Amino acid sequence: MSGKDGAGPAAVQVIPIAQSIVLETAGPPLADTAVAFTTGEPRVIVLRHGPPESITFAELAIPPAAFGDSGRQVRIEIKPRPGVYGVDINASLPFGKASGKTAMLTFKYGRYFLAPAKARAVYGDEVQFERALAIGRVLPNGQLALLPSTRPASDNLSAPVTTAGTYLVAAPQ
Repeated sequence: MSGKDGAGPAAVQVIPIAQSIVLETAGPPLADTAVAFTTGEPRVIVLRHGPPESITFAELAIPPAAFGDSGRQVRIEIKPRPGVYGVDINASLPFGKASGKTAMLTFKYGRYFLAPAKARAVYGDEVQFERALAIGRVLPNGQLALLPSTRPASDNLSAPVTTAGTYLVAAPQ
């Protein structure tokens, strides 16, 4: 949704999930992660591919005010989606939506990037497919909201998390 140069994010685009191409992953499977902590301090939850390499798959960066008032207990569960760059995120408190209070989800796909055959057919090559990728949140009606996504580094894709749910790295067909 934005260029590799880190240009500003684009607007949300909603498409049917059936009309998206989800980025696949190879490599060792990932384990579910659950973290409980007291709000008010910044946190980064890191998900890694399994041994032997233990390469970072995704990070959820949580600013101090992400859940409102400090001093409250929160539990976050993150479950990787098998075979794709995607996660299910659940939290015991609602995420903040205001600027500076928004958690950021970053997928890191440098090692296990796997473009589906359909992506090569639609985009011509993996480079064009990679440029079209965004992080999308699955909506209850079979739609995918492609979020304003940025590229903080090569082979990294970030988007704000304002609610619990399923997040996928995908591109429109």
